[in-house]
This record gives sequence, structure tokens and C-alpha cells, in this order.
Amino acid sequence: KFASRLNSMKDREAVLGLPSSEVGGWVRQQGAIQGLDYVDFNYPQHFRGSLSEQEKDEFGAFLEEAGLKCGAVCLRYPRTMQLGALTNPDPTLRGAAIQLTKEACEWSLALGAGEVVVWSAFDGYDYSLQVDYDVLWDRVVTAFREVCDAYPMVKISLEYKPTDENTRFFAIPSAAAAILLVKEVDRNNFGLTLDFGHCLMAGENPAQAVAMVEKLGGRGKLFGVQLGDGYGRLGAEDGLAFGSVHPWAALEFVLWLQKTNFKGHIYFDTFPRNEPPVRE
Repeated sequence: KFASRLNSMKDREAVLGLPSSEVGGWVRQQGAIQGLDYVDFNYPQHFRGSLSEQEKDEFGAFLEEAGLKCGAVCLRYPRTMQLGALTNPDPTLRGAAIQLTKEACEWSLALGAGEVVVWSAFDGYDYSLQVDYDVLWDRVVTAFREVCDAYPMVKISLEYKPTDENTRFFAIPSAAAAILLVKEVDRNNFGLTLDFGHCLMAGENPAQAVAMVEKLGGRGKLFGVQLGDGYGRLGAEDGLAFGSVHPWAALEFVLWLQKTNFKGHIYFDTFPRNEPPVRE
């Protein structure tokens, strides 16, 4: 089952200076993509707020009209959490981030997805001597355990990333660290989403990361993959079409998904700048 990045539709409207068609229009555009099954929504970015019956009905109508289903709800923590979402030194903001994650779980259940993907632009640090690494790790573990225990019927998936313009070093920067986190969180509904571009940024072979998660993280702990490509320059996530830069690595990645009998979520995480996003 395939999903794609809803914001690609939004970004194209912005580039062309068109009036925003908002979430319903973006979903309608995605319905024109041949072979697409799912839409992934960002919370709270694509929603007006916590779960309401009125908005749930609206989203259900958007999906039905487009002939699509909700694949997952993905976290997009607000800029107010620049110092950290699940790792914020302020316990009030950290609690607010955990609450947002729980609200995303509610939306995921309401839309029939049952999966939440957690990527944070802010959970990490920028400088040496800035954080206590033990405390940083423990906050991540505690936060995920709380969410997993509150929603055992929802798959909670971490999408790790080594670096970002918002956070130079992430608390969970690699496949190995992510696998260790899976073992320490130790919940049946906690697993990982591997982003092909993030693996490249971490200097990893994406196919080997698939193999490592399956062999070392535990069978079935790879909940999802996100497909894109890039040139691998420092700090750059290009979001180019999958296989356009690293075709052999892309082929091997797919072969290892087959070899490990992957049945999870496949999401095209690309950033078409100059291309019509439906065609891309």
C-alpha cells in the first residue's frame, strides 16, 4: 500500500501563486495519482485541533471522494517547542508534546489508520556541552512508553533523522540508536519508520538499515518506510524522486524489503519544486 506527501500539493499551489485549496483540495489532487492507496495527514498542521466529530466527518468525506484511506497521522510539533518536543527541558512543554502525540493517536483511530509516525524537528541539540545525553535519552524513552501504554492499539513509529536545519544533532541519530531505543522502550506497539533520505544523511546504507532493524530490532519492528532520494550533501535532504540519484541502492532497498517480507507502510517523501506533484 502506497502513500504520498500531502504537502507536495500545497507547496505547488504556493509556487504558482494559486489560492490554497486547503486539505480537502490537496486530498482530491492525490486521488488522481495512479496506484496511490493512502493519505498521511500531519498533526496538528492539517487539522483545526483535537478530535471533533464535525472535522472527523469532513476528513472522511475528503477521503471517500478521492477513493483513498488514511495511512497514518504524522507529528509536526510547533515552533514553540524549538528547544525540544519529547525532550524539552521545560516539563510543561514536554507534557504538551506528549499530549499532542496522544491527540494524533486519537485522530489515527478515528480515521481508521491505527498508526502514528513521530518525527520531531526539535528533539536534539546544536552544541557540544549543551545537553546531558543520558537525560535526553531517558526523556525519549519515558515519553514513548507513556504514549504506547495509553494507546496499545496504535502503532507508534519513530522516524529518526541524524541532523536537520532546526536541530544539528538528533537524540536518536542512526539506525543503531533507533534499534536500541526499540529494545529499551520495550512495547509491542513501538517500532520504526526508515526514511531512505535520512539513512543517506546518516552515512548509512539504507538496505543494511532494513536488515539491521529486522535482525536486531525484532521481527516486524519495521512499521514503515519513506522513499525519496538525494545527493547526500551535508545537512541537505533533497527529497528527489526515489531511485533518481542512487538507483542501485534503491533497488537493493526494495530487495531487502522483499527479503524481510515487509508488509508495512510505504510513503513517498519527496519535495517536487518544479514538477507537477501528481505527475512526479
